[in-house]
Amino acid sequence: MSDDPHRSETGPALSAAAAAEWSRHVESVLRGVAHGLNNRAAALAAMVELTSEPAEPPSVLREILATEQQRVRDLVHAVRIIGAASGEAAAVLPADVVGDVGLVLQQHPDLRDGAVEIDATHGSPIRVPRWAFARALIALAAGLVGGTRNDPRRIVISTAGDWLNLAADDRGSPATASALGTELARLMGGEPLEGRYGIRQPSLATLSRREGR
Repeated sequence: MSDDPHRSETGPALSAAAAAEWSRHVESVLRGVAHGLNNRAAALAAMVELTSEPAEPPSVLREILATEQQRVRDLVHAVRIIGAASGEAAAVLPADVVGDVGLVLQQHPDLRDGAVEIDATHGSPIRVPRWAFARALIALAAGLVGGTRNDPRRIVISTAGDWLNLAADDRGSPATASALGTELARLMGGEPLEGRYGIRQPSLATLSRREGR
């Protein structure tokens, strides 16, 4: 067992500030998941009532049930994403991770309802632990304020030379990334962006070139 109080058996060593920051996000997301599960339980109870004296065609009931099942699966997946930090560095396409992070943000009380958007359309592959990249995105998104569904704050993932930048728009952005975002960036071999809110990681092509592949 690790002697470091800020390190789990499968997680990274973090400063006290970064560990506390991640704990706050996990607690917030779990509260959102609990609320979501309560809603799903109520919906399924209503389904039982509908099937006892069906007022809708069976096809409509099956469609409603399929929707509720998918919502439950999404809740379970969100919990898994914020779970144990497991897995070594591997090639990752940012757009694939953004989908997972979106499920988490939907359960975060401060970030749900589209208050933050993440655009990975032009993000090139990188080689990082997938869990670390997901947590870094969550940390960056949580640092943005003032977004709404009609006017969201944005994090744009784009390739700039040898780097993959994760940069937020200037509206509502703090000066620098939080302790968690900064430490995760460095754990992945990256660093905070200079002069704006965000982090950057070496691209997979850059790492391959450095290694002579």
